[in-house]
Amino acid sequence: MILRTSLPAMVLLLSAAAASADGVTACDRIAAHPDDPDRVAPGVERAAIDLDSALATCAAEAERDPANARTRYQLARLLFYTGQGERAVAEMRAAADAGYPQAAFVYGTFISRGREHAPTDICLTERYWLQSANGGRQAARVQYVRFALQGRFDGCETRASHADMTGMMTTAASEARDFYERLLIEDLNEALLRATPAPTQQPQR
Repeated sequence: MILRTSLPAMVLLLSAAAASADGVTACDRIAAHPDDPDRVAPGVERAAIDLDSALATCAAEAERDPANARTRYQLARLLFYTGQGERAVAEMRAAADAGYPQAAFVYGTFISRGREHAPTDICLTERYWLQSANGGRQAARVQYVRFALQGRFDGCETRASHADMTGMMTTAASEARDFYERLLIEDLNEALLRATPAPTQQPQR
């Protein structure tokens, strides 16, 4: 008797078998983003990805383990590359809401850049970038402070304090990777100093 297995079921079986003991999956190996600090496998540039194969693999893994926010972020990345914008936005938000810092940064960027199918409320960008910055994402720290200094987050309820943003830049400076990143952070620090809130005057008695 010949056992016939559908292609989706076969992909699920192969994906499950490919996960190693340390939690690295086939999706991690073929779709990890080079700039994702929480990746568990070497990053893969877009040009090096076999999109059809990678999409099938990551979709199967996300179906098998929907609580894995890293997999759902990587699936969203592939959906975006293959022009499936609505699904990409939905998966990116799911990964962000599950607490994945890279997904929160990218989802906030979708909003700030007016991507189709993304919300238009800049205060959502503020919220997700702050979440991402607090989760350790360097780009989120820099972009958050940059937008805040430009007044883009004025009126948002959850704005970081001046002290919090100063702390972000202190950490960002310690993790800067190249000359241009350090230069940008220095400029933002100087702008923060100029924007230091005036001390509250005590009433005269």
